[in-house]
Amino acid sequence: MTDIPWLGWVLLGLFLLFFVAINWSLIAALRKKNDRTENKSANAIKTMTQSIKQPWKKEDEMLAELSRRANELRKPAESDGETQDPSK
Repeated sequence: MTDIPWLGWVLLGLFLLFFVAINWSLIAALRKKNDRTENKSANAIKTMTQSIKQPWKKEDEMLAELSRRANELRKPAESDGETQDPSK
């Protein structure tokens, strides 16, 4: 090993440093990728579970909102004493 000149040792050190840096960055990128995919898959599973438990949840919420708004519109008409229903 003493036959290697100082320039060879410098190049060998730079190569090892480059090798370690590349591996470290690849491992960090892999870990970051795994964290994001777990969150996406966990959210997808959670959404599917909620859809299975309450398949008409969105429609029920929209109908409840429609009912609430219709009741708000009816209240002023009924308080005037005039009915909109022609059968009365």
